[in-house]
Amino acid sequence: MQTLFTKNCTSITKRLSTAFFLFGLSLLFPLSQASASDSAAVIDSLRQAPETVIADSTLRVADVVFIGNELTKDYVIDREMSLKPGSFVTGEALKYDIERIYSLQLFTRVNIYVQPLDSATARLMVVVNERWYFYPFPVVGLKDHDWNHIYYGLGVAHNNVGGQAIQMACEFALGYDPYVTVGFYHPSISSDRTFFLSSHLSYSIQKNKSLVALSNGPNFDEKRVSADFGIGRRLSLFSMLSLTAEYFSLQVSDNKAGRTMSDDGTDRFLALHAAYKYDTRDLAEYPNRGVMLKAGISKYGLGGTVDMQRYSADLRSYVPLFGDVVAAGRVFGNIAGGGRVPNYGHVYFGYADRIRGHYQEILEGEHVIGSTAELHIPLLSPRYYRLEAMPIEQFRDIRYALNFALFADAGTVWYREQPLALHNVTSGFGAGFHILFAYSVVFRLEYAFQENFKSGQAIFTVGAAL
Repeated sequence: MQTLFTKNCTSITKRLSTAFFLFGLSLLFPLSQASASDSAAVIDSLRQAPETVIADSTLRVADVVFIGNELTKDYVIDREMSLKPGSFVTGEALKYDIERIYSLQLFTRVNIYVQPLDSATARLMVVVNERWYFYPFPVVGLKDHDWNHIYYGLGVAHNNVGGQAIQMACEFALGYDPYVTVGFYHPSISSDRTFFLSSHLSYSIQKNKSLVALSNGPNFDEKRVSADFGIGRRLSLFSMLSLTAEYFSLQVSDNKAGRTMSDDGTDRFLALHAAYKYDTRDLAEYPNRGVMLKAGISKYGLGGTVDMQRYSADLRSYVPLFGDVVAAGRVFGNIAGGGRVPNYGHVYFGYADRIRGHYQEILEGEHVIGSTAELHIPLLSPRYYRLEAMPIEQFRDIRYALNFALFADAGTVWYREQPLALHNVTSGFGAGFHILFAYSVVFRLEYAFQENFKSGQAIFTVGAAL
């Protein structure tokens, strides 16, 4: 679970720069993490075959064969699939499982071919092309979607240690809000592969975001140190529970009353985070069907100067309407409880979460609720372009798609001493183009209006809105 006070996770902007960086390396250095020749031959022959069978049938799955995953273990792919031995083979299930496997972000291309064995059963051949897993990468991005808040640096990552989807990364960045962070995630530490583990260490210097804290002087820096350790269990194909313990320290560069809970300008405390997640989405970076629910409780401080709770919920739904048109919606909230909320623990619109039409406006409070609705109209359905001249296999398959989208956002923030008032809700709406690209990158080019068409603004950013 992403905690309230630690936000230095890898963004899609950095993933974009990494993809382009690796693509450039493939042109400069024609070296390949080559697949075995026999698997490569099978994959090439299958590529000449028709695309995935999408018509429903009366066939049941006899077994599943995995091809092309030279490093990745079979079980890593299999545990994301809804089709198991005995399941009916349907076009919808095949498309769903292809997107679920692609969402692992381990492969550049995924397909499932159906091989009838007799009149009642069939073999599923899951054919994948693996991405690069271990590499140095540049860190380049925009903090809070602001083009004036550019950060840059270097990192090294392995996204598939031992072929078990274990992730290890270390990176640093200079520029706006410099930081250094080390992270580790193991998705299957137990023999039954249901328990997972995560851990992070980070040090950062961040600009204060709170407008309230700015009321008694010029802006200041927050020196943050955090360490967390989490363990969780995957309860089923779609649901999981997690518990994370965190140590957090924050020191302000200019100590004035109210900027920290402690008089000396440094707050140190322990935090506990419990979270539940239910996720049936097909494609994680841009879903076409499914539901995602996240709910969490966080306790900050254990009876010291910081002693508060937060209760969060995030519900997202994606419903196919007709053809490939999809209606998507999100409702979320984050409510504070317990003792006084420090200024650095406030919630906002205008940073990570934004209301299009009021994209640059900052709304601050102790509580937040918001909603987003989108209608996705495909102009180009997901497809692949193969670069046969590319010297490295991991960059030959380029997955892309194009959608036209209509959207509307709304939300509000408030403090505990204030009532929740509908007339304080801020909203906006508009339309734009969403471009899905290789290595799970999504570009958005949009134009948004405030309520009542008061004014308009162009938006270019990276990453899906919901």
